[in-house]
This record gives sequence, C-alpha cells and structure tokens, in this order.
Amino acid sequence: MKLILVSPPFGEKGQKSKGLPIAPPVLEYLAGLTLQIRPDVTVELVDANKEQFNPDQTDADLIGFTVLTPQAPWVYRMADRLRQMGRQVLLGGIHVTALPDEAGRHADAIVLGEAEKIWGALLDDAEKRRLKPVYQGGFPELKGLPRPITNLWKTNYVYGYFQTSRGCPHRCTFCSVHEFFGGRVRTRPIDEVVAEIAQSKRRLFWGIDDNVWGVNMDYTIELYLEMGKSLRGKSWFGSGDLVSVDHPRAGELLTNARKAGLTAVLVGWESNNIGSLEEYKAVTKQGRQRRDAIKKIRDHGIEVMLFMMIGGRQDRREDYEGILKLCDELKVSAHPVMTTPFPGTQLYELYKPYLVPGLDWDSFDGNHAVFTHDDPLMSIDYREEAIVKLRAELFTIPRILGRIPQISWRGFPMSHITSWMIQYPQGRAFTQFAREREALKKTEAPG
Repeated sequence: MKLILVSPPFGEKGQKSKGLPIAPPVLEYLAGLTLQIRPDVTVELVDANKEQFNPDQTDADLIGFTVLTPQAPWVYRMADRLRQMGRQVLLGGIHVTALPDEAGRHADAIVLGEAEKIWGALLDDAEKRRLKPVYQGGFPELKGLPRPITNLWKTNYVYGYFQTSRGCPHRCTFCSVHEFFGGRVRTRPIDEVVAEIAQSKRRLFWGIDDNVWGVNMDYTIELYLEMGKSLRGKSWFGSGDLVSVDHPRAGELLTNARKAGLTAVLVGWESNNIGSLEEYKAVTKQGRQRRDAIKKIRDHGIEVMLFMMIGGRQDRREDYEGILKLCDELKVSAHPVMTTPFPGTQLYELYKPYLVPGLDWDSFDGNHAVFTHDDPLMSIDYREEAIVKLRAELFTIPRILGRIPQISWRGFPMSHITSWMIQYPQGRAFTQFAREREALKKTEAPG
C-alpha cells in the first residue's frame, strides 16, 4: 500500500509562503508512526509550501492532509478533486477536530484528536477500501513514541523539531491547544526525548511544545539537565510563558535551558492593552514583572521574541505604535499577528456576532481582519494596513542588528546567530506578504 502525506501551503489562497526553513513536524512523525506499525507501507511526504502538488498526478491508496484553519479551503479543493478521481482522502489536524462535520464532507475519513491509538486500524481499513467516516484518536500517553522519519523530503530543511509534551497549562480564549490536546498536559519520558535528539543528523531544532517550560518545573529542569549532559552541538528555539520566570527555581531553569541548547524563545506577551489581556484570559500567564522577565531570560544568553496580537475588539489605534515603542525600548523583536478567532476557541464564540460574512477560512491567517470593531477608526482596512506597516518597521535591518548585541554573551555565538536566523526570515516573509497584498489590490482596482 502507498500512503502520501501532504502539508498544505501557508499563503493566502494556497500560495506558497516564505518563512523559517522548518520541516513540517506532523508529517515526519506520521511517517515514523506508519513505519513503526506497518513497515510494509510505502510513505511519501509532500510539503506543498515548497513544491507543487498536483492532484491529477497523484497516485496512492491513501492521501492524507493535516489541516490548520487558513489551509482548509486549499485542502478541500485538493481533496474534492482527488475523490472525484477515486482516491481515498484522509483529513486530520486542529481544524478538522474543531469542525468535523465540515471537514467530513471533503474526505473519506477524518481523524479527531491524536493518531497513535487508531493509526494501525485506519491503515488496515484503507488497504481494504473500507474506511470509517470518523476515527476518534483520543489522548494517548506519550511513552514509546516513534521517531520522526527525516529523509523522505525532496528539499532540505535547516531546522528539525522535537516534542517533550502535549497540551498547555493555560486556558487562553484565543488558543485551541487545550481543546485539541485535552485538558491534561502529558509529558514524554526524558530519556526518550534526549535519545531522539541525539540520534538526529540535524543540529538546529524547533521545540514544538506549546510551552517549553511552563508545564512542570521539576520535569523541565531535569529534562534540560539531561539534555545539557548528553547533547553536544545541538541548538533549538521554542515558545514559553513569562510567569514561569517568576518561579523560585527560574534561575536554575534558565541556566539549564541554555546549557541544553535553547538559544531563543517566543514568549506570550499577547498584548499591551489590559482590556485585551483580560478578554484573552492571559493576564495570569504574564507574571508579576514581565519586562524584568525579558531581561532575566536574555541575561542567561537566550534571545527573546514577543508573540503579540493586535486588532482585537478591545484594541485601539495607539496600540500599534505601542508595540513598536515597546520593542525599541526593550531592544527585542515581536511577532505581531492579527487577532484571529479560530473555530473551536472561546474567542470564536465571543466574536461570532461580529464576524464579517462571506469570508472563507483562508482569511483566518493572522494577516486579515475577519471581524468588525465598534470603533469606526478601527476599520478592517485600517487594521490590515496598520499591521503591514508595523511589521515593516519592526524588521528593518538596522533594528534587527541593534537587538542582537542585547543578548548576554553567555549565549555567544549560537543565540546571536539564531536571533538573526529568526528575525531576518520573519521580515522577509512579512515583506513578501506586503508585496503580494499590493499586487492583489492593483489587480482588483477598477479600470
């Protein structure tokens, strides 16, 4: 049996999008899971963000797609065409779990939740062409997970990835992680994580945990201690909260994290607007003194980038300038995204009365305003133009170069190199989006 697994493109309307050269983690892992259970299956991986995917030239017993919300329209188009040709189509991922009825109309089968418990039975059913409409994956324990298969791509990736846990201890209204992965955070055995990273030929990684240090302080300190002892020449970045930096053992945590190869962390600053923080239920995860927390992380030789949302219904025009001012004061970069109420989240239910009618899911990409605002000054056009302008100003070369020396020399050279390797592609991706947006506006202009 032949299985093709496809990672969809990220750009609007199915366009390819430049960004960090990271291997799509779900596909590599599913390839490993497949060969662990059914080593007789032939697996092919396709990153449609890097290469062309033509359904008319696709021949396999089963074609599977992992689906995030803005990717759904492209996936549905591909899936519908494949099914017209008699191919079996499988859909999974966060969007599918959030909207199973919608996704099910475009697939022979869908997976809700995680795949480990049902993958073997699903492959057997596909081979017999007797797929069930729905497979309930549940939330398995994380012991004995297969290792990702990294040599099936047609392109090379600078970054690999690893995972130490699933889930997040926080309950932010904009996030679907705690819904998708269940209410309980699960961790992998430390020795399995370390062995997986050690055997990988890659040297740069993305730690794909939703929180690299807020899950369990004792577990994380022990994990980083073992990584520091056992791994050499491996560097990585991840995402984390700020409240953990208030913990009495935070100094030990950060010291071990840097020795374990952590070079940069995207921290959930979320917003400067207290009304927005309260709406997102993200106040408690900020800690007591979040500016001091940024300095503390950097003093340990770890670069910091702020994850921020802008354009929410509590935000005002001055909040855009406030982000740029904050980053200039702290000499840090930010990853600003348009506040987006994804299906399956509390924020979606809260914003549902204000959603712009007629928008497809590919507008829910963090670049577009998909809901109205009570303030007439915060029109859809204004919010979309303002975030493009903000990103352009955040990622000028002088600003990027001015931030790098702010990292403690305890992280030299990899934290400083990582800072450039993250900031420059981010700026390039934002510039690409701005150019494509301008080109689209010109084609749509009358006359």
